[in-house]
Amino acid sequence: MKKIFIIFFSLVILLGGVKKQPHKEKIIIKEDKLHFKKPINIIFMLPLFLSSTEISQENKKLSDNALSFYLGSKTAIDFILFFQKKEKINIKIFDTKNEKKRITNFISSYDLSKIHAIIGPFFRSSLEEVAKKNNKIPIISPFISSDYLNFYPNIIQAETQDIYLIEPILDEIKIHHKKNKIKILYLLGEEPSQKIKNFIKKQLLQCNHHFKIFYLKNNFYNIKKNIPFFAIFLGGDPILGKEFIELIKGVPVKKIIPFGIGYNHVYYQNLSLLKEHKFLFTTKYHFSQNDQNKRKMFFFIRKKLGNHLNKYQLLGFDLSCDILYRLIENHNLFEIIDKRPFSGLVSKYKYEKISDTEGYINRGLWVIRLY
Repeated sequence: MKKIFIIFFSLVILLGGVKKQPHKEKIIIKEDKLHFKKPINIIFMLPLFLSSTEISQENKKLSDNALSFYLGSKTAIDFILFFQKKEKINIKIFDTKNEKKRITNFISSYDLSKIHAIIGPFFRSSLEEVAKKNNKIPIISPFISSDYLNFYPNIIQAETQDIYLIEPILDEIKIHHKKNKIKILYLLGEEPSQKIKNFIKKQLLQCNHHFKIFYLKNNFYNIKKNIPFFAIFLGGDPILGKEFIELIKGVPVKKIIPFGIGYNHVYYQNLSLLKEHKFLFTTKYHFSQNDQNKRKMFFFIRKKLGNHLNKYQLLGFDLSCDILYRLIENHNLFEIIDKRPFSGLVSKYKYEKISDTEGYINRGLWVIRLY
């Protein structure tokens, strides 16, 4: 649950200039020349390390993830232009090489007056550097959600913080407590952050100051099964997931009310058992085969990138679709970012402004109940 020196402007990439590449060194770099009016102008700031001759294992992994993210984003652009052919989208990619000085030089020397949004960089200190020098341009943080970023009014944190995944579950617990007076909660599996522990404790003690909260990483058999209790399984560990299922099997239905935070494939291997408990779990990422829009997205991205899609391709696709659809509606992202939610292929975006002087956070998540 726990979770930039002279700039060469080297990565100006056209729409249509990149296909799926087996080796990132072969990416074709050029500028998009679509002939439409009122273009949308976006910069991606990604740690691609394209011109690096020697690269550490850590940076190679970072580079692979950044390329996957870009390929997903490029597919999102293709998807949007396929259905909305009159749009013009200008994309510029800057290779940060994960160097703060390189980022600073770029931001100081490049004309950003016509840029509608910047997606990236990947890391907090770099995001802060970009936001400080361009406080009127929306800066989208793809992966980092942090209280430190809250203070920048132009930063939009796209990754839902784990703490918001607990809220729908606590609402359910409060309902059950009011009805059945159950006042024992076990947190099981991955250790939650202190922030989440404190949040749970505060919420439940407001409900009943005698509420008892316990945490077990494993050895769930130590739980006293003769007194009714709530159980929240944390994380996607498959081994601990099986232990969680065994716990449920060993307790009468009326003695346990189970929940889950984060997807675990063992849930769908034990549907009949969990349906009996009307099991509810929350997750950041979820794919529904019954959603026609998702199926259309899925077939398009699979045709472009193949059957073996990874997390960064999917998140690049979803985030870019979200931001671009909003910019198509209004080129001033700040005027529309928090007006309505958007559901991508696996992600949900529901932005809220933290305060008048602070930025935006995403509170989009999936609440799934098995009936």
